[in-house]
Amino acid sequence: MMLSEFISPLDPKWKRFLEFAWHDFYHLPEYVSLSAKYEQSQPIAFYGEADEAKFLVPLLTRKIPENLEAPDNWYDATTPYGYPTPLLIPPDNTSSLEIFLKSFKEMGAASGMISAFFRLHPLLSPNFDVLAKFGTVIKHGQTVYIDLSLSIEEMWSQTRKDHRKDINKLTKLGFQALIDDWSFFDKFIAIYRANMQRVSASEFYFFDESYFVELRSILGDRLHLCTILSSEGEVASSLLFTAINGIVQTYLSGTFDKYLSLAPSKLEIDAVRRWAKENGNRFFHLGGGVGARADSLFKFKSGFSDLRSDFSTYRMILAPEKYTNLIQAWEEKYGDRNDCEKDFFPLYRLSR
Repeated sequence: MMLSEFISPLDPKWKRFLEFAWHDFYHLPEYVSLSAKYEQSQPIAFYGEADEAKFLVPLLTRKIPENLEAPDNWYDATTPYGYPTPLLIPPDNTSSLEIFLKSFKEMGAASGMISAFFRLHPLLSPNFDVLAKFGTVIKHGQTVYIDLSLSIEEMWSQTRKDHRKDINKLTKLGFQALIDDWSFFDKFIAIYRANMQRVSASEFYFFDESYFVELRSILGDRLHLCTILSSEGEVASSLLFTAINGIVQTYLSGTFDKYLSLAPSKLEIDAVRRWAKENGNRFFHLGGGVGARADSLFKFKSGFSDLRSDFSTYRMILAPEKYTNLIQAWEEKYGDRNDCEKDFFPLYRLSR
């Protein structure tokens, strides 16, 4: 029996699928709905069944930019912020994955979908060889993760010498880590937003207070807060992280400006990995650098573990002729795209 359809977050098949699939919080229908609200799009999932195999990928659908003057029924799709990779049951069933991707491409094109962009999960990605038959896999860089089956001593020995020195210094100075003291939640939001201003982050990352309140509401006990207090009881840094199905994931963080030189976030990571191990989790995924680059953020994270995974995205053009038409419409408005960012997808969404 073969079933392929686009479903809404309210469809019981979505949650039923997740009961049997190893997934992260990015796959939860509530999270996809929140992302859609924030990213001004519509939340859906493509769902498939073929014999004993099942497939699901969460998506946000978007209208084509108005200035390209496309027909009303043309649209495209992207995955929500984070790593909401396509999921397959069983995960190594490559023949079924091929069937589902082919069906997605056909059904999407028939409904007016021009292109689809997927962010793949560094720990949960499907078979790249099969993906490449229907689109393009782009490797962007590496992320860092910690194997929580290691002993605390082994994790500590994998920690870079300067990190160990700074963690010990912070402890001697009287800094302490608190996990899940939500009385500091408002302080976290303020510090996070101040950090985004300091690093001149794009507007997307300036989540407002209501976003954080809703995020906590939908994730419940899968969302956690680590707060580092100075010896005077002042919040020095704060980290929002998730724990689901054995995967602990850093989400958003910030450090109070006056404590930057002491790097209290090092004590933060150490505290969370200890908590993660004590609570029976399998992996602590720290993520990578900005845009998956090997930058200072990546160097900071790589000081906590020798383990690396790849972050890749997957691009699919479902309607090549229509895609070409949109590129041409973009070029008529903005000129030649040769000097533009080559890696951008879909190209017709590139802003000038």
